[in-house]
Amino acid sequence: MKSIRHIVLTALSLAFINAGYAQQTIQVKNVVGTCIIANITPEKAKEIALFNAKIEALKLAGIPENVLAEITQMGEIFLETSNVEIGGGVTGYDIVSEDINIIQEGRSKVMVAEVVINANVIKYNKEKDLSFQIQVQGIKSAYRDKETLSFAVTPFQNGFLRIFLFEEDGTGEQLYPDKDLEPDMLFSQNGTIRFPVNNHYYYVLEKTDKTKIKETNRILFVFLKDNVRFTENHITWQSVSNWTAKISPDRRTQLFREFTIEY
Repeated sequence: MKSIRHIVLTALSLAFINAGYAQQTIQVKNVVGTCIIANITPEKAKEIALFNAKIEALKLAGIPENVLAEITQMGEIFLETSNVEIGGGVTGYDIVSEDINIIQEGRSKVMVAEVVINANVIKYNKEKDLSFQIQVQGIKSAYRDKETLSFAVTPFQNGFLRIFLFEEDGTGEQLYPDKDLEPDMLFSQNGTIRFPVNNHYYYVLEKTDKTKIKETNRILFVFLKDNVRFTENHITWQSVSNWTAKISPDRRTQLFREFTIEY
C-alpha cells in the first residue's frame, strides 16, 4: 500500500524526450566499497559500503578529490539529489557481489561489509543554473495517518514539474503529473500553484506498516526546463536518481522534503 494514494487510481502513460541528455558517460567496473561493522547492523554496513563504492566510482571517473570529501560528509541523500553541483553523477549500477568478511586489524579481528559494483558515471559539461529554482511551501514535518497533504510550488522561471513520493524502503510513486486527473503543464515564472491542482482530487497519507509508531517519507520535486518525462514502470529512489542524473544540470533543479506519518 502506498504511503500517498490517490482517491482515484490511474495508470501513468508517459512519453520520453531526449532534451538535456548529451553528457559524457564513463563505465567503471569492479569498484569496491567497504564499511567496518561496529555499532551498526550488517544491513546498514552494506548500505554504507554501497555508498562508498559509488564515491569510488566517481573518483575513478575523475571527479575532484575535494568534491568527493564534501559528498562523503553530506552522505547518501546529498549524493543522489545534488549531483548537479558535483560535476557528475552515478546514473546506474549493478551489484557484482556483497560479502561480510572477517579481517585482522592489529591484535583484533573486525567484521567488514564489502560491496563490489559496476557503475555508469556521467561527467557534466555544464554547470548548474543558479537562477533556475522553485520554492515549496506548506509541507509539515509530521502528519497523522490518513491525513491529507497539500502544498504550494512557486517557480522562479518557466518550467515543467515532476513530483515523486518515496516510502522508507525506497519504493515510490509519481505524484504529479497524472495523465487523467492532473495533466502535465508548463508552469509560469513566479506563479504559485497549489497542490492538488484538481480541486476534486486529494493526496491521502497512509502508513504502510500499521505496527510502526511512525514512518518516514520523502517527497522529491524535480523542476525542468524541458518536458522530460520519467518513463520507468518501477519507481524507486534509485531509479529516479538515475533518471535525474542523466539530465544536464543547467536544465533542472531538485528539492526534497522529509516528513513522518504517525498515529
